[in-house]
Amino acid sequence: MNSYGLSVLIAIMAAAGTLAIVPTYASSFSEEACPGCGSASAYSKAQMVKQSELPISVWADSAVYDHTSTIKLSGTVANLRGDAPVTVTVYGPQNNLVTVRQVEVAENNTYETSFSTAGALFKQNGIYTIRVQYGPQEINNTVKVELTGESGMPTGEPKCSSDELSVKGGNKTYCVPYEITGATVTKATVSAATTSIVLMIDAESDGSILLEIPRSVLDSKSGKMDTDFIVLVDGQEADFEEIDSDSTTRTIDIIFPEGATEIEIIGTYAVPEFGTMAAIILAVAIVSIIAVSARTRLSILPRY
Repeated sequence: MNSYGLSVLIAIMAAAGTLAIVPTYASSFSEEACPGCGSASAYSKAQMVKQSELPISVWADSAVYDHTSTIKLSGTVANLRGDAPVTVTVYGPQNNLVTVRQVEVAENNTYETSFSTAGALFKQNGIYTIRVQYGPQEINNTVKVELTGESGMPTGEPKCSSDELSVKGGNKTYCVPYEITGATVTKATVSAATTSIVLMIDAESDGSILLEIPRSVLDSKSGKMDTDFIVLVDGQEADFEEIDSDSTTRTIDIIFPEGATEIEIIGTYAVPEFGTMAAIILAVAIVSIIAVSARTRLSILPRY
């Protein structure tokens, strides 16, 4: 066979091999494998999208909010893990812990929650990072949102928002950011005499309360070092966890049982019940008494 004949034979064999391969590839794509894709090219793109699905996704309904907004958060999980919730943690512009909550996952693998920006939790302007976690630590995702504009926080005597406790101390009110599940708080007071915050609650079920306690209201220290609070539920020592602390606040999460009525958080310092002005008035009164006594030569002891 001459070279021309050999070349023709090779060309025929190559063409036959190509025809044999093409149907095999075509049979691997079907409408059943990718409904509505319509072509092998579209099927390939759909497969890429499927492979890029994250174990957990999260998005907000906007990228920028003011201080009168509601951040609506939603997302999906790739695989349900029984009744495990999604843990949503919000960090502020200085990477400070703002709030933590757990959100149930629906049967269709979706979840949603919302945060009001009107309270003290979101009083700072800047970028907030919202982290979601589902099950193990590595199954997580984040979304960032920005807060701008005037915070609208009142001056003078505070008017606490819906996500703050009004803690009474003498003639003053202190706003303490909090979140509670399984109960409602009916009364909250702080006492310098007992160096504690006392919460009266109505617990309809087992639950927990998260408190972001300002150090100026209640703190626990030994010298310059932080020490643990003592937490009592109905007079019994209770389980709690200190989640975060910085130079101005300490955040604790307290567990309580159904039927609980009182939570006491004991530290080593609590804000004076009479405030700075009352202390100044008392000091002025004492100085005035001393001055008048010295001038009029008043004496407690009788003279003979």
